[in-house]
Amino acid sequence: MRRSTLFLCLILFLLGTMAQAKEIVVQSPAKRVEVRICADDQLSWSVSFDHNTVVYPSRLGLLFKDQKPFGKMKVNEVKTSSVDKTWKNPRSKKSTYIDHCTETVIAMEEEKAPSRKLNLIVRAYEDGLAFRYQIPEQEGFKKFVLLEDQTEFGFPADSVCWASDHEKFNTSQERHFLKKDIKEISKDAVVICPLVVESKKFGCAAVSEADLISWAGMQFAAGEKKADDVCNLRLRLTPRRDGNGVVVSSAPVCSPWRVILLGKKPVDLINNSGIILNVSTPSKIADTSWIKPGTSSWDWWSEGNIVINTETFKDRVDLAHKMGWKYTTLDDPWYFNSMFQRKPGLTVDTTKGCGTIDIEEALRYSKEKGIGIFAWLHYKDLIACGREKTFAAYEKWGFAGVKVDFMDSDCQETVDWCLDTVKIAAKHHLMVNFHGMYKPTGLERTWPNQITREGILGNEYNKFSKKITSEHCATLPFTRFLVGPGDFTPGGFLNVQPEKFSTQKKLSVPPCKEMGTRAHALAMCMITDSPILTICDKSDHYKDQPGSSFLKNIPPVWDNTTALAGEISQYYLVQRQSGDLFYAAAITNEDPRDLSLPLTFLKKGTKYKVEIFADTPESAVEATKIALSEKEVSSADVLKIRMERNGGWCAIFRPIP
Repeated sequence: MRRSTLFLCLILFLLGTMAQAKEIVVQSPAKRVEVRICADDQLSWSVSFDHNTVVYPSRLGLLFKDQKPFGKMKVNEVKTSSVDKTWKNPRSKKSTYIDHCTETVIAMEEEKAPSRKLNLIVRAYEDGLAFRYQIPEQEGFKKFVLLEDQTEFGFPADSVCWASDHEKFNTSQERHFLKKDIKEISKDAVVICPLVVESKKFGCAAVSEADLISWAGMQFAAGEKKADDVCNLRLRLTPRRDGNGVVVSSAPVCSPWRVILLGKKPVDLINNSGIILNVSTPSKIADTSWIKPGTSSWDWWSEGNIVINTETFKDRVDLAHKMGWKYTTLDDPWYFNSMFQRKPGLTVDTTKGCGTIDIEEALRYSKEKGIGIFAWLHYKDLIACGREKTFAAYEKWGFAGVKVDFMDSDCQETVDWCLDTVKIAAKHHLMVNFHGMYKPTGLERTWPNQITREGILGNEYNKFSKKITSEHCATLPFTRFLVGPGDFTPGGFLNVQPEKFSTQKKLSVPPCKEMGTRAHALAMCMITDSPILTICDKSDHYKDQPGSSFLKNIPPVWDNTTALAGEISQYYLVQRQSGDLFYAAAITNEDPRDLSLPLTFLKKGTKYKVEIFADTPESAVEATKIALSEKEVSSADVLKIRMERNGGWCAIFRPIP
């Protein structure tokens, strides 16, 4: 009995010691990623990847209005469990996601009064990590105002990064991701997610967030310097419009997940297991059969803000029908007295045509052709007319979805409004494509009718700027597309080299051009991740044009996607699978480039006919020039890829019966 009692006491002592531990270590199942949480005088964290430091010890914490900062914390409980799940996603760049990680919940409490409680939830994956704050139900938090998220990220000071600094809050998040030394990020910066970091010490990391629900979006700026070999970045949340801090909420509540994707080289970030979606709340929609990905034609790229008429609409429907696409997108101005066509004394009405388009005839014609409609709306017009009224009318009409634009903010109020919009749209079986919108945070899993969004420096900028360079295009797969779908609107067929490029006047004349070769334009349709793949140009520009056959029946979603090679802002090579078909595509920046493509992704023992769309030597001058060829291949073959400056390459592999 004495030995049993002593043994029991020892076990209880050890358990108590663990509960009071000052440092908690969370390791991924195979121990590649390790997160250390230190609950000492200052709550802090650090991260290592394959035994190399990614984040040096950095501050954690939250600061609340009318409350003093958290004091010294003690650990009351540590619960560790294994997550090992597989789930299907028919609206993504791959159809199956494996959610395999170690999850640890750390329950903490201030050692001294007022003894506030704070939990930290940490998930460690083999290719990254995620953590979030959880505020348990307790006195003093029945309603609270958050002033600051004090989380910091201490990266190696000799790192380089690709940062999109918007210099202010409340933007459409449409800027370049520019390469710079991480130390160049200023204390006043507003660097949006993702922030991509490359270091000789550990490889590559991309920092973003997930499950952004009724919270403020996060950005980055330089923090206080703490060591010469560490660049300390602080997290910044977008302030509320009413000036009351950054978040108003009540406990119990969780912050969004703070996510870091990890890899040894840039393509590893693209091939990530899907942490942002894995940690996001599963679907709130029981029956998702009506949510159907598809490719869409579009009028605004070629028409600008010219008033759309019934014939213009029918032309886009005919294009979609001919090309095997499911949708057309009806852009501004199509409804009565819209924001950019406002006439004094008239009231906006989102349920009536603008007068030049016969809505009843447009609906009849699109249904006859089997083409669904996405309807553009300015969010202020939607507010004025009411979401319930508008969406009920669109459901009755048979619209497939809406394209809601110009929110241009990720403050808490806007985040809430967007979520409510998605919920009301789901009630009326409408998909949502948000434009003028912040980056994805996994909402497409929670509310899958929010099928795509902008928050990207997209192809529309060719109408009024010279920003959509081949370098920018070669940066996007390693930056913006890491965090979710982006409605980039590729596919312009008036292809020119940069020295021949010019913008439009009044968004309409001359016809909109696209920098880069014809093969580059086709490859961008393959590189863009968007379950609603909006192809930008008009039917006249595709008619009888070499390369247009590549766009017929082009899949917007995939069974599998694998990034094969690439360097950020230089080039990218990707392979995708849709059923029995395989696709591959590559793009380069202003430098001509030669690549090799081993066809090991093809099924062994099966012969394929590959249709190749490639640059020609003439493409370096006359960008519309493209070489089309076919040949028989197998998984044992290797294809040679030649891309001219600002060029591209793509191919379709079809099994031979």
